[in-house]
Amino acid sequence: MRFVDEARILVKAGKGGRGCMSFRREKFVPKGGPDGGDGGNGGSVYLRADSRLLSLYDFRLKRVYEAQNGQPGRGGQCDGKKGADLVLGLPVGTLVFAEGVPSGEAAEGEDCAAGEDAGSGERLLADLSEPESLVLVARGGRGGKGNEHFKSSTMRAPRFAQPGEPGEEVTLRLELKILADAGLIGLPNAGKSTFISRVSAARPKIADYPFTTITPNLGVMIDEVDPEKRMIIADIPGLIEGAHAGLGLGHRFLRHVERTRFL
Repeated sequence: MRFVDEARILVKAGKGGRGCMSFRREKFVPKGGPDGGDGGNGGSVYLRADSRLLSLYDFRLKRVYEAQNGQPGRGGQCDGKKGADLVLGLPVGTLVFAEGVPSGEAAEGEDCAAGEDAGSGERLLADLSEPESLVLVARGGRGGKGNEHFKSSTMRAPRFAQPGEPGEEVTLRLELKILADAGLIGLPNAGKSTFISRVSAARPKIADYPFTTITPNLGVMIDEVDPEKRMIIADIPGLIEGAHAGLGLGHRFLRHVERTRFL
């Protein structure tokens, strides 16, 4: 699988089901009255940090994700079924930015302080830095009320019902910053890939020419005495003078050493 650390996707929450306009019709009950049920709420979209994932490659293949719509209400006071929620797994360390989010509105379950990105006009919704953390990014639409809800002493036969509300829709930019204990940085052909291949089970490409490593590689060192103790090492592509001006592979990949404990 190709290593991808940026992706842009569109998520759509489900639409609420429409309410039902119905009247009770039974033998010997000439004036049964309204009995239309409510529509089900639309499904919401959640993001979950999954420690088994290491890349955003799947989100380059599919760009649009939709939760299930709510089912419409039925007669006999039967409410529609709620739409199923959609939970998308992301690598741990993913930053989630949203476009067009109103100021002051933050995602439910957000751990970090939301802030504005002045350069792009985006808003930081969540930082998935903890495994299994769950964030709501698009809320499902509310189901419409059936005509049973509108009966009263002055309106005994309401002939209308509410439509379902649309779900939220938002464009997200995903940016992955690898979480590692140690980051290896240095000039090309300094032996970074060779080192990580000796101390871990990682098998990066190794050759006698510069910039063999073009994407970060992760290696895990496991204590032979206590397998629960482990250290994650990130092998970063070679950094040369003038990288900020685009020489070599540039320096965008340095985001992956921002969160390491030491370099």
